[in-house]
Amino acid sequence: MNTLTLPVPDWPTVRNALLKTAGVLLVVYLCYVVRQIWLPLILAFLLAMVLDPIVDRMEHRGWSRTSASAFIFASFLLISTGLAVLFFPVLANEFSVLQRGFERYFPDSSHTGLLASFHRMGLSPAVAKVSAAGIEDLRASAQHSSSALTDFGMSIAMNAIWIVIVPIVAFYALRDFHVILAKSLLLVPAKRRDLVATAVTEITGIFARFLRGLLMVSAFNGAATAVLLSVLRVPGAITLGVVAGILYSVPYIGALLTLVITAAVAFVGGGPNMLFLSVGLSIVLHQIIFDQIVSPRVLGNQVGLHPILSILALLVGNLLLGIIGMILAVPVAACIQIAVLATIPKLSREIVSPSHDVVDTVNSLIQETEEEHLGVDSDPHIHPAVSSAVAAIVAASSASNEAPSGMEHKG
Repeated sequence: MNTLTLPVPDWPTVRNALLKTAGVLLVVYLCYVVRQIWLPLILAFLLAMVLDPIVDRMEHRGWSRTSASAFIFASFLLISTGLAVLFFPVLANEFSVLQRGFERYFPDSSHTGLLASFHRMGLSPAVAKVSAAGIEDLRASAQHSSSALTDFGMSIAMNAIWIVIVPIVAFYALRDFHVILAKSLLLVPAKRRDLVATAVTEITGIFARFLRGLLMVSAFNGAATAVLLSVLRVPGAITLGVVAGILYSVPYIGALLTLVITAAVAFVGGGPNMLFLSVGLSIVLHQIIFDQIVSPRVLGNQVGLHPILSILALLVGNLLLGIIGMILAVPVAACIQIAVLATIPKLSREIVSPSHDVVDTVNSLIQETEEEHLGVDSDPHIHPAVSSAVAAIVAASSASNEAPSGMEHKG
């Protein structure tokens, strides 16, 4: 009769396993206790990851890494401060003009006064009633948003230290990005080290290209909005274009906010006719041309993602994480695409069309992504150098560990 014997671990093995488990649980608990610090730190390292290819290029052209990182952060600070100083008076003036125009059309802001104002404009009673209700709902939403913004501002003020800490952490993470990468690779098994290093290179390139594409689309949207509203002679067209470009960085939500602001300014500047015309053309510009055509194509091309997948990624990101999910949806989807292509090689095979020539879209996509990243975003020798440095450290460590045993054997 066959007997089954189960190995029973000795006490030292069990003790070591229990200690390791207790240590892991303690680390997880401590991470949970200080969970509020992780989001700012993640944002700082994400910022460093996005800017790393730019610093790589500057380093390749003779800059030191510290000087390149300092130059980038100093330039961003100066540009942001200059734009704020330049546009704040203009925005304040446009807001006062908007307020005076509203008071001119609606001297009495009560429900009865709003109905009387719409009647004077020649609107039918039904349309006047709906318009008055819309203004009252908009006023209530503005008050609710104002209280929400106040609470958000108080929250930021209470955590104002992060406004200083995040850029500082991002600066040091960017300056020592390759050192941090090398130290992290030392924790990865040797057989997976090259794969992880390649994945980090691709991810940094994807986020850098996505940021560049987002800035490009936002600039195009702001310029197009300014031109459209200037042709319609809407007051403050240039200011509205700047606001539209800034808000468009938030997919869909930013376009809707731009539409509401444009409608309000157009109404007080030219009445109902200008409102309907500007709103109609703005819907075509933002919701159709940019949201459905320009943005998916530009952002998808920057990260190597099909326009359909870009739209699906935005929808899924909105359902999962809201606005933050929509902002990060496209680059995250591109990273998932790279992982899927690496996991399922058959998706990279050639696609033969019976009525056309051979179309190798996936392989060309991979090649174009790699060439664009290596040729534009980073120095191709940087990350292999990090891998070589890690391999040298591992080899030196192995040699030092083997040296005592060899000397003892010799004695």
